[in-house]
Amino acid sequence: MQSQQMIQALAQITSDFRRGDLDAAYQGYRDLFSSPAFNQGNADDRRHALRQLVYTQGAPTQFTRTMRVAHDAALGPIQALIAEQDDPADRELLRVCKTRLT
Repeated sequence: MQSQQMIQALAQITSDFRRGDLDAAYQGYRDLFSSPAFNQGNADDRRHALRQLVYTQGAPTQFTRTMRVAHDAALGPIQALIAEQDDPADRELLRVCKTRLT
């Protein structure tokens, strides 16, 4: 995925959050992470998008179905980053994402 496409997707997700449309925001994450082109993007760009989801400020403490689906969609891309770069920060990102899903 070209970084411009990712920037646009993240801008829309941020706009959805600001409008209070959490379902649309989390569906945006799901769509982004499920895109076959996402894993072809720059590792730093992918990492940024994944961190933005996992460490969302102001997210509800009770997961909705849409939130759960977005986090589930993030697991594969996080694991792909770990396989590519074996960065300890990515392993921590995976741990936090899995913890939030339990």
